[in-house]
Amino acid sequence: MNTAIKISMLALLLYSCTLSESEKKAMLPSSSGTLAELVIITDAQSTDSGFKTAVKSIFGKSLEGQPPPGEDMFKVLFTDETFFKGYFQTHHDIFVFLTPEGAPALSKVFDPKLIDKLVNIIQSNPNSFGVLKEDVFATNQNVFFVLAKNKAEMEAKLRDKKDDLLALALEHESKTGLPKLVGTSAGKKDSFYLQSLTQKGYAIKIPSTYKVSINTEDFTWVRKVSSGKELAHNIILFSVPYTSKEELTTAGLLKIRNELTQKHIPGPTDGSYLGYSTAFKPAREDEAFKDMYSAVIRGWWDVKGDFMGGPSYIRVVLDEKKSRLIFAEGFLYYPNERKVAELRELEVLVNSLIIK
Repeated sequence: MNTAIKISMLALLLYSCTLSESEKKAMLPSSSGTLAELVIITDAQSTDSGFKTAVKSIFGKSLEGQPPPGEDMFKVLFTDETFFKGYFQTHHDIFVFLTPEGAPALSKVFDPKLIDKLVNIIQSNPNSFGVLKEDVFATNQNVFFVLAKNKAEMEAKLRDKKDDLLALALEHESKTGLPKLVGTSAGKKDSFYLQSLTQKGYAIKIPSTYKVSINTEDFTWVRKVSSGKELAHNIILFSVPYTSKEELTTAGLLKIRNELTQKHIPGPTDGSYLGYSTAFKPAREDEAFKDMYSAVIRGWWDVKGDFMGGPSYIRVVLDEKKSRLIFAEGFLYYPNERKVAELRELEVLVNSLIIK
């Protein structure tokens, strides 16, 4: 090796040692992976059929509000230290199941110092659930380490913390999914977003692939129609005055929703319109959304007087300061195909809702 090459390599080594955290992050690749998909890694000896079955029962839970048997909420990709690279390693949503026994194996693919620190956490705080690390191998990436003293305790954690693990997976996806769909500077130069926020006091962020079909004072409809296949992503956004608690019942909210869609989205035949299906019971969950009362309804839309239909995700927010209900709904048309990833795209965009 000649002297010039040696000097260049030494300079590169010295420079890499002095990089700041932000500079190191800037050198990382963008995260890989699709929505409704996550990577599960543990040491090869622990990746047995029992472990896989337990994990699939958590993240493969059926979507609510859909015709039975329903689709799995996540596609789970299993790997171990022997094949944790490329697409797996840069995935945006990773769960690592770590015990002290499996630490040496996982030290082959993660920073050994990090694995040592996590083992110390297990030993000093055996009740610790886990640790989140961001941007380990890629930008816009969440890696959650589930910690347990041994295999038996890990099995118990998979059983007792299944709801928490699923909620974490969805939370992580909501964080990484939006930048994937709209970029990191969404809204700053988006005229549709800025206009809606200024004129109506609420807005959502949408990719450039979505086009505005209707944008009136009381109703907005944006959609993305794919060429070459029957696939249409739709989002509607509107607000109505809030007058009574009866409006907050599921029946009350769907009545308001149907009145607006009947007015603005007629069907292909006379008298038909985009309604909400009564064939399947919708699933509802009440929760806070940015410190405001909110209801989420998952169910099925259909065209009254026709045969079209598909999954729907509705978020309704009670804006008490302005005495109004704000509706944001994503509904999908994708007959005879797996819908979960496309529906999750709509959920992520709906939940980008900003209220002034």
